[in-house]
Amino acid sequence: MSIWSRLKNVFRPNVHITFDLSESMALIQGQTESELYKTQPHLRTVISFLADNVAQVSLKEFRRVSDTDRRRVTDDPLITLLKRPNADMTGYELVRQLVSDLALYDTAYWLVGPDATTPSGWMIRPIPPSWVTAKRDGTVFQPDYYRVYSGYGEQWYDVPAGEMLVFHGWNPTDPTSGVTPVMALKDIINEQIQAWTYRTQIWQRGGRVGTVLTRPKDAPAWTDDDRERFRRGWKEFTDKGSQAGATPLLEDGMQLQRLGFNAREEEFSEVTKLSLQTVASVYHVSPVMVGILDNANFSNTKEFRKMLYSETLGPTIRMIEDRINLFLAPMIGTDPLNYVEFDVMSKMSGDFEEMASLLSTSVGAPWMKPNEARALNNLPRVEGGDDLVVPLNVTKGGQSSPQDGGEPIRQPDDGPGDETKQHIAKWADRLEKSVKSKLGAGNTIDDINWVKWQHELQSDLVTLAHLDQLDAAQTAINTTKDMRNRFKETHHAHQTS
Repeated sequence: MSIWSRLKNVFRPNVHITFDLSESMALIQGQTESELYKTQPHLRTVISFLADNVAQVSLKEFRRVSDTDRRRVTDDPLITLLKRPNADMTGYELVRQLVSDLALYDTAYWLVGPDATTPSGWMIRPIPPSWVTAKRDGTVFQPDYYRVYSGYGEQWYDVPAGEMLVFHGWNPTDPTSGVTPVMALKDIINEQIQAWTYRTQIWQRGGRVGTVLTRPKDAPAWTDDDRERFRRGWKEFTDKGSQAGATPLLEDGMQLQRLGFNAREEEFSEVTKLSLQTVASVYHVSPVMVGILDNANFSNTKEFRKMLYSETLGPTIRMIEDRINLFLAPMIGTDPLNYVEFDVMSKMSGDFEEMASLLSTSVGAPWMKPNEARALNNLPRVEGGDDLVVPLNVTKGGQSSPQDGGEPIRQPDDGPGDETKQHIAKWADRLEKSVKSKLGAGNTIDDINWVKWQHELQSDLVTLAHLDQLDAAQTAINTTKDMRNRFKETHHAHQTS
């Protein structure tokens, strides 16, 4: 017998085997994973964050026509099944439960079978991992049955492996299941449970003792009447007494001392923050995304948002896509050329303002029709709204939009028009009078504020001659430069003569 045949016998023994999963459930302080999810806020925060953010990404089906061409498919049983998995679930709820199970147990189960009552003719029923109590028969790589017991009755069921789609992570000792991340968080969760128990005990037993009155040991002894008299007097300054809020007068050297715990000194907030950071790190989530804002700013938060659908959720999304395409699609008879994927690009593309600016710059022209913009705001179509609106001052090769960062290619012209020349002439008259006045007072050409005159001319050309800012600025610069050179030459000739 060959070595490979012996190895196959090891992997496929001729005996019935059962993998008992009861020992794999994490028990922390007597609580299972599901109980910890219900009671531990940090665990729930991170898991629900992951599940909700994957579930909100649309699943779409495509047909691979060629390496460079794919077409959207909307009527195939596969995408229909994923959008309506069973009679009482939506596609969003299906994916959310799937990611939640993977995050909590590192294993998830879908029971798949025919169902004539659904639009696709098939049904997916998620099975909570805590219900799967054993794996029977088969091999160490592929059991033949999964024993399912819900706990709501006395009956258990052996589900054939061919009807169960299993999603799981990596387990160093079992190739057919994952390892719950809760095991790695055992110590930090234990610490949090003990810390909350301690704080609860303080509030129940000692939290209300805020201050205490003390008397010196050498103070005169009190009789019962003295003690009762002081007690009644002190009560007037507390609770709803007639002197509540006023300053009490202590006697016999008495002192009012504060007791009790201080949350800052006990560093309760820092311990709580550390717990959330640890849970987030185990799930590869940036702490900023789940509320730790110590080092957050607009720039890094924006980058963390991009990382969410690449480094954080990317591996989970890829695993789900592969499992659906390689195992679920053949089960229901989907065309081998069809596949599903999450529309991650729609989440990473940024907000509408960023996309509008990017597309306008890339296309080099207006890219959205009026009726398309109206449809985004649920408004009806209008006549003539299916044509692109192009500003009159925009031509092909010119400045296409405010987002265009390049210099536009301007067409040659015959110089400024008559209206522009008139405003330039009026400006030149004012400038000449001002320059002659300053030169007569002993100033030089360089003492003139030429920038001020340039800005004045530019403003006149924009508001009065109706030029755009670019044309007005260029004309103002050239005209001011010419006037300065002319005055400089004239002034120099006058001084020489």
